[in-house]
Amino acid sequence: MRRVAHRSENGFTLTELLVALVIGALLATAVFSFFLDSSQIITNQSTTTDMWQRGRNALALMRQAVESAGFGLPQASNCPNGVATYNANQTANPMFSMTAITASVQSGSAYDPTALSQIDTYSLMTVTGGASFGNAPAAQISSIPSMTSQRVFLTSTAFINSGDMFIVQIPGQACLMAQATSLLPNGNGLGIVHNSGLSSYNPSGGFQALANGIYPGLSAATFAGANLIDLGSNHFTINQFTIGDNGGTATPTLYLTQYTANQSAGTPSARQALARGVVDLQLEYGLGSNGAITQWVLPKKYTVSATQQILAVRIAMLVRSTRYMPNETSPASFAMPVPSGQTPQNYIVPQNNGPGCLQGNCRHYAYHLFESVVPVRNSIWSGP
Repeated sequence: MRRVAHRSENGFTLTELLVALVIGALLATAVFSFFLDSSQIITNQSTTTDMWQRGRNALALMRQAVESAGFGLPQASNCPNGVATYNANQTANPMFSMTAITASVQSGSAYDPTALSQIDTYSLMTVTGGASFGNAPAAQISSIPSMTSQRVFLTSTAFINSGDMFIVQIPGQACLMAQATSLLPNGNGLGIVHNSGLSSYNPSGGFQALANGIYPGLSAATFAGANLIDLGSNHFTINQFTIGDNGGTATPTLYLTQYTANQSAGTPSARQALARGVVDLQLEYGLGSNGAITQWVLPKKYTVSATQQILAVRIAMLVRSTRYMPNETSPASFAMPVPSGQTPQNYIVPQNNGPGCLQGNCRHYAYHLFESVVPVRNSIWSGP
């Protein structure tokens, strides 16, 4: 008997199967592309958000350092040539002139973008005292045994504690900073021990080694009657902000190195990484008198003035993302802020041998320029 096929038993033809496969493949490709694009967008947004967060945090720390700079330090008129200090942990140049705010062009092996970006990058140092005396001397020096001695005899030690940083201010001649490692009774009166073995701030040669840095020729006799200005210990802090990139092999990073009065002798201060991706730091001083800013100058063009104080610091920090973004292309350069009338400065984004950049091309990264004007709340010192 002949069997008749029912209509419901008919299947798809080869053509229909091929069309269905093509449509399915197109839909799958569209869905995959959608998810790929979405993933790329989310990654880019996450990378940009991370860059913003790092930049804001670093800027907040720098603002705090600038705002507190100068607290507890003597007036500039007492030490117009700066303060000779020593810190055994500072390898580049242990002698430096201690001022509330110091900015200088960064160079050397730490990070020098001049050859690549054709712009000077600054480093920043701030100093904060730890005593409430400020400019008022806590005592006077009666004598010192010799320029290499570890002792300083005072008229009184009522307000001085072991571990305090102090400045010997010889009127019209010199200002020297050291640390009191202990207070000792003596048959000739009270004295402070100035011992290099117990402090990172006291050189082995006593005041002789300390003075030779910027005040050569001092004698023990000149210390009689000198003022002793106490800087305290608990809040005495030197902050150094620098950019480093390990010789171009790593992403440029903003580092903070802190030196405190409570730092143990022989213990180096470790650099703390504040923010990866900081490629440039520009600073300007807002100068004026009586609280009014009259001009902005670059730190390298500033000279100490008896009438012009640093009332504010303008910070411009260029930060880039730490993730390579192949589908993004940054501008070829970024205009960095400069005082009016000054030559414009442009940060040129490296396209070859860029530090820490994939394939050396730094244009496939996101960038943002963070800017802030920070008032100097303790404008008792005009720094160089």
